[in-house]
Amino acid sequence: MFNDANLMIQKNRTLNEAAPILSCCFFYLPNSNVLLWSPEFHTYEYFLDKLVFKIARKPSLLISHIQRIYYCFHADKEEQLFAALVDFLFILNKRGEAISWRMLMGVKSRLNPERFLQLKNYLKNEQAEPNLLVGNHYSILTKGFIGGNKLVIQHKPTDQSTYDPLALARDYIEYSQLEEAKKLLERALLEDPARLEIHHELLSLYRSMRDHEGFYDMFKQVARLGVVMNEEWVETNTYFTDRVSNG
Repeated sequence: MFNDANLMIQKNRTLNEAAPILSCCFFYLPNSNVLLWSPEFHTYEYFLDKLVFKIARKPSLLISHIQRIYYCFHADKEEQLFAALVDFLFILNKRGEAISWRMLMGVKSRLNPERFLQLKNYLKNEQAEPNLLVGNHYSILTKGFIGGNKLVIQHKPTDQSTYDPLALARDYIEYSQLEEAKKLLERALLEDPARLEIHHELLSLYRSMRDHEGFYDMFKQVARLGVVMNEEWVETNTYFTDRVSNG
């Protein structure tokens, strides 16, 4: 764990000033070239998802927690920001009081007042147990709406008729398990090509993932089945054709 007393926000500024986090700032560890945050991170596709998985694998890596908090703050993602703070406080386990307060006060402007008060009261209460922290469905280390610290959704149906593949795929998407959602939707579409909701969900996922290879492969499979493809398939095909031709 690094020393939080001198955590640098800018070359000429430290967190001791307790000022709001600024969008133009670059954040470094003191006496190090380790970059905690840069505005350029917003241009990286799935950057937040990668941070979440990194934290799930190595919960004690505070750098990833801080990067996650800064990203959510600058992206104005209040739900994800709250979850990031709760997970951060949970892993600190009442250690690092100074940095806990600095992070909370620094992102106050992006938090719902009730949630800010919840975390403030937790920090003020020396007897409060970290395992009583309640997050939301974006929390990965604390009890959220689904509870526990399992990032990966476990689903072992005993009967194919006991679950809806579309609903399960949406659960995967909600927890950023996009590849799992895509594979599930692809299987479901081939098994039940008449269900238009599955077509829509899968095509939307292809576009959001910029997965033109996956789209073209499924396009061929659906065509071989003799399924009449609706206008959304044509629009998605045009979307990827334009992207590929424009580089």
